[in-house]
Amino acid sequence: MAPITQIRRVLVANRGEIARRIIRTCQRLGIETVAAYSDVDRHSPHVREATYSVCIGASDAYLSIESIIGAAKASSADAIHPGYGFLSENPALPEACSQHGLCFIGPSAGTMRALGSKTAAKILAQESNVPTAPTLIFSSDPMHPLADQLTAFAERVGYPVVLKAAAGGGGRGMRFINRDSSVALEIESARREAQKAFGSPEIFAERCITPARHVEVQVAADSHGDVVALGTRDCTLQRSNQKMIEEAPAVALRAGLTEELCEAACRLAKKAHYRNLGTVEFLCSPDGGFYFLEVNTRLQVEHPVTEMVTGLDLVELQVRLAEGTRLSECGVTATVQANGHAIEARLCAEDYIGQFVLSAGIVQEFEIPTREAHGAVVRVDAGVEPCSEVTHYYDSLIAKVIVHAATRSAAIEALREVLSRSRISGVKTNRGTLVHLLACEPFRALTHSIQGTSTLLPTDDERRTQALLAHAIAATYRTLKPLSHWASASPWLAISGEARSLRYPWRTSSSGISISSQTTVTETGATVECRTGDVTVTHTCSVDDLFPAQPDGDNLRLHIDSSSSVTKAAIRRDGQTYWVHLASGTTALEERLRDAVTQHGAGAQAGREITAHIPGKIAALVSKIGDHVAAGQVILVLDSMKMEHPIKAPNAGVVKDLPAQAGTIVQAGSLLAVIEDD
Repeated sequence: MAPITQIRRVLVANRGEIARRIIRTCQRLGIETVAAYSDVDRHSPHVREATYSVCIGASDAYLSIESIIGAAKASSADAIHPGYGFLSENPALPEACSQHGLCFIGPSAGTMRALGSKTAAKILAQESNVPTAPTLIFSSDPMHPLADQLTAFAERVGYPVVLKAAAGGGGRGMRFINRDSSVALEIESARREAQKAFGSPEIFAERCITPARHVEVQVAADSHGDVVALGTRDCTLQRSNQKMIEEAPAVALRAGLTEELCEAACRLAKKAHYRNLGTVEFLCSPDGGFYFLEVNTRLQVEHPVTEMVTGLDLVELQVRLAEGTRLSECGVTATVQANGHAIEARLCAEDYIGQFVLSAGIVQEFEIPTREAHGAVVRVDAGVEPCSEVTHYYDSLIAKVIVHAATRSAAIEALREVLSRSRISGVKTNRGTLVHLLACEPFRALTHSIQGTSTLLPTDDERRTQALLAHAIAATYRTLKPLSHWASASPWLAISGEARSLRYPWRTSSSGISISSQTTVTETGATVECRTGDVTVTHTCSVDDLFPAQPDGDNLRLHIDSSSSVTKAAIRRDGQTYWVHLASGTTALEERLRDAVTQHGAGAQAGREITAHIPGKIAALVSKIGDHVAAGQVILVLDSMKMEHPIKAPNAGVVKDLPAQAGTIVQAGSLLAVIEDD
C-alpha cells in the first residue's frame, strides 16, 4: 500500500489559465502555491495570485527540468503540478521529483513512458485488445531514409496519412501527407516542431481515419489498482489539429459505444498500471467502429466540461490521488453519470482571415459575462486580464468559456449568447469564428467531422460582409459624434453648422481586407459607402441610442438600412485601431492616413513582397537569394506561439531578397522576402 503524503505547498510548473486554475483549487484546499514564471510572464496574473513566486529564467524555462526542480527546492515546495503542455508528459520530470523527494502530481515516469510516448502506447493498446489504426514507427536505419519509409507506408495503407509527435499532442508536429506533399520537408518540419514543443524529435505516422469524430474518455486511477471512467467528451470541432469547441458527454453515438469506449480506456489504464488522471482518446468512424488515438498522461485543456457534468473538481482529485488516497475515499466508485450537458469554447489570440493568424499585443478590454444565460451556469477560466501582454512565445489560448445546461441545445444557445456579449480588444481573437461555428447546422446536428471543420468556417464573403458592416458603424459614429474626444482634433471631419461629412475617404484594414469609405450625414443619420476591391456596399445608419462606456469608447444602439431591428455595437479606440464589437464578432479597423509606402530599395519594389502576418522567429530558410520558386512553394518557416508556419511564395519567380535570417525575431508587417515575377 502506498503511503499517504499530505501536500502542503505546490509549485505550479506552468502559466496562463491552467496555472490560475490549479492555484484556485489549492487555495480552496488550504494548500500554498508557488508560481514558477519566466521573464516574459513576470507581470502575469498567476504570478500575483500564487502564495509565492520564483523566476525560472527566459521564455523557454518552462521546458527546463533543472529550473523547475531548482525553483521547487528553493521555495520549499513538497509537490509539483505540471498542468498541461511543456513538461507535463515528460517522464524525466517525475523521475527528477522522485530523486529530490518531491511529490509529482500525475502518473509515474514508467507509466508516462508506456503511454506518454504515442508509439509505445500503440503497442500497449494492441496488447490490451484496443483497436488501433495502421501505424508506422520509423526505423533509424540510415539505409532507409525517413521519407522513403513514409512514402512506402502511405502507398501500402492509402493516402492520406498523418505525421505526429511521439512525445506530445495539441497538434504540435502534426502534418497531413498526401500524394503531392513534399515528404522530406514535412518530416523535417514535424521533427523540428516536436523537438521545440516536447524536447524530443521522435515522430510516427498512421493512416488517417476520415471522416471521424474525436471522442475521449477521462479516467481516474489510484495507487491501489482501482480505475474508474469519469465519462466521455466530444472534441471533434478542430482546426489546424487543435481543438476549438469541446463538450461532455459525447452524444449521438451508436448504442453501446459509450460503454465500449469506457471499458477499453479502463482496460488500457490497468494494463499500464496507471495512477492519477489521464485521458484515452479515440477516433470514431461513421460505421460505428473506434480506433485508439493516444493517451494524454496529464490534465486536459477541456477538463472543465467533465467537471461541470460530474460535479467533481479534477485538480483536487489529482492532488488527493497523488497523496495516495483511494478513489472510493474520494467518492468515486463507478463510472460517473453525466448530469446535463456542458460545452467549452477556447478563446484564442488569433484572427481568421482564410487562415488562422496569431495575434500579439496588450489586452485592453477583457469582458466576458458570467451571469446565467438561458438558465445555464457560466464559467470562465482566463489566463489574461486588462493590461496583460500576449506574446508570440507561447500558445495562443487566453481563456476558456464553459457553460452547463440541461440539454445540448440549451448549452449551445447559452454559449453563443455569452460569446456574443463578450468584449475583448487589444489583441484579435477568434470570438466571431466561435459564434459562427456554434450556429452551423452540421455542428448542431452532430454530422460534422474532424476533417470537415474547414467547411464550416466563415467564407470570404461572410468575413467581408462583417468587415464592411463594422466599418460603416464606426464611420457613422465618427461622423455623428464629431465633438467627442475622438473627433475633436480629427483631420477627417469638416464641421460647419449642422453639415458634417468625412473630408477624405477613410482607409482601413481589417482581417486582411482593405476598405475605403465616404460618409454623408442625412436628416435621420448617415449614409456610408464602403468599397473594398471591386465590391461597393452602401449602408444607411441611424443611431437609436448612444451612451458612453468608458473614456475611449461608446455603446451604440442603431438601425441599419431602415431595419426596425436594433443592432447593438460597442466601439473602443486603441491608438489608430478601432475595435468594433458586434454580436457576431469583433472587427479591428486600422486607420490609415496615407497609402503604405515601402521603405525598401528599388530592387525590393520591383518584385512582390512577402511580409510577416504575425510576430515570431525565423525557424528556417528553405530558399536562398537567386532561387527560382513556384507559386505556393515554401520560402521560409516562421515559428510563433510554439507552432511553425510555412511562408509560401505568392507567385512563381526568383527570390530577390531575404532580409530576415534564421533565428531572427520579426514583428508583424516585417519584410521576409521579395519574389520577382518570372
